[in-house]
Amino acid sequence: MAFSFDPFDFAVHADPYPFYRALRDEHPVYWSEGARCFVLSRHADVIAALNDVPRFSNTGGNVIDDSRAKLGRTVGSMDPPRHTAMRALVNDAFNRRQVARERAFIEAMVERLTATLPAEFDLVRDVTSPLAGAVMAHLLGVEGADLAEFKRLIDISMYRDPATRARTPDGEAAQSELFAITARQVERRRAAPGEDMISALLGMELEPDSVVWMARAVFGAGFESTSSFLANGALALMRHPGQALLLAAEPARLPDAIEEILRYETPAQRFARTLTADATMHGVTMPAAAKVLVMYGSANRDERAFDAPERFDITRKPARHLGFGLGPHFCAGAALARMVGQVFFAAMAPRLARCVPLPGPLAWAHSPTFRSLASLRVHQTQAL
Repeated sequence: MAFSFDPFDFAVHADPYPFYRALRDEHPVYWSEGARCFVLSRHADVIAALNDVPRFSNTGGNVIDDSRAKLGRTVGSMDPPRHTAMRALVNDAFNRRQVARERAFIEAMVERLTATLPAEFDLVRDVTSPLAGAVMAHLLGVEGADLAEFKRLIDISMYRDPATRARTPDGEAAQSELFAITARQVERRRAAPGEDMISALLGMELEPDSVVWMARAVFGAGFESTSSFLANGALALMRHPGQALLLAAEPARLPDAIEEILRYETPAQRFARTLTADATMHGVTMPAAAKVLVMYGSANRDERAFDAPERFDITRKPARHLGFGLGPHFCAGAALARMVGQVFFAAMAPRLARCVPLPGPLAWAHSPTFRSLASLRVHQTQAL
């Protein structure tokens, strides 16, 4: 049977890594007929594309099926020089000083969410999702929103129908409702500005819809990627209890453990670019205007860049991983995500060594972009 890779395929969502290995070894530049895009899977090739911003453009969107209404209104769908000014604003909101001010809030949230967990719980529903949502809401200045409902809508909007490779009618309705919720938050901040990202966006000369798109993109992407990062890392530690015990016994290993989690189970696995000119790699010419999928998740498991990349090892120092991307579109929230990870895994490592996922297939989100657990039911085998 001929090899096939499709980022919309549910089998890819369940376990992408055998597909990635075949791509790297046999099809380093692959045409995905289902997604109508080229696929780059090797670490060196993904880096080359991310560094070649003029040719591998974001103006066609950074998601393979981005909405045309979003293009040019978010930092992920812009190129320099316009991207530079908008990115500076986002960077300011996520600067290290601002992130440091969030630490007490994050610590209090982790303590509240983990203090009384029962013997069986859903790690995503009960911990990682409310934690990620609360942190992003605090940073952006979102008030009074139902964060559980926001996450539910995100999950519905991420789902792609396996036949049409498009959002379902429910997904389109969820996307519209997410936009409406964000618009209400923007109007609330317009009436009562504060020291938050939405207020800062309102201070720029942007069209009203652009403010909402920017806020929606930052809130939604930060919410989803942070929850995914924490849940993916927790699952890796539960599957490798020796690593969880090592982390609990030697908390100084936490910074390296976080980088290894980002490498091993990258939350944002695949982003899109649009070629502004022909590009040739491995003897294959990708024509101008073609879509190209740059595969962070595959690059981070490339044997050409990492020793024994299929092994989860918190003593590793994976300095060249692409868990946050590279270049001008490097994740603006990287410092915040690392801090949330430090607080969360410091608190949870002893517990995770004594937890196991409940039997049954894992519920992965059906997204062409994120590797995201929709649910993770856990049993604590021994009380702390």
